[in-house]
Amino acid sequence: MRALLSTVAALLLAACGQETSEPSAQAPSAPAERPQSPALVGPILITFNETGAGEINGQTRLSVRSISDVFPGATVEQTSDGEAATKVITVRRSDGLVLDLQAVADPERVGRIIGRGGPVTGPMGEEIGASWRAAGFASSECRRGQDDMSHTLICYRPGAPLLGYVFELPGFEGPDDQIPQDEVLEQTARLNAFVWVAEST
Repeated sequence: MRALLSTVAALLLAACGQETSEPSAQAPSAPAERPQSPALVGPILITFNETGAGEINGQTRLSVRSISDVFPGATVEQTSDGEAATKVITVRRSDGLVLDLQAVADPERVGRIIGRGGPVTGPMGEEIGASWRAAGFASSECRRGQDDMSHTLICYRPGAPLLGYVFELPGFEGPDDQIPQDEVLEQTARLNAFVWVAEST
């Protein structure tokens, strides 16, 4: 009888051990809280280089919607320019940014970007308003602007033919194809825009 009781007790203990060793069903845990990221306000500083300007390049669709996605919170408008009614999309932002975007070869893609104001720089940190001397160009690296950029001088760094530095020539009365003397440039020329044009294929 004692042996029987011992056997029953052993079986009960074993059963209790199995119950305690089996994992109990856990209540679903709350999902981990995701870290809060700052609201996207678009790039603050737009850097022009040989591949484009900021997030815009020759693969960017030339549409108000596509450009608005790159610059949330900015004013993005489409207008027409010139007799040919070329489509121009202009970006204006509260920090003074002004960009004009146009097509060149492909009417659906950005082919030309002009940075006219605000926090835009060149690849070496050049800023709008820089003097001729500070920008470090030689007149042999420049040509006169045409059409909507007449009365300007556009200069290019060696080996970088896609990015132009646009200098205004206040008070210069020479012919449209004449490059002013270095003395005149040092006294009056100021960088007032960047212009990038997509590489022709």
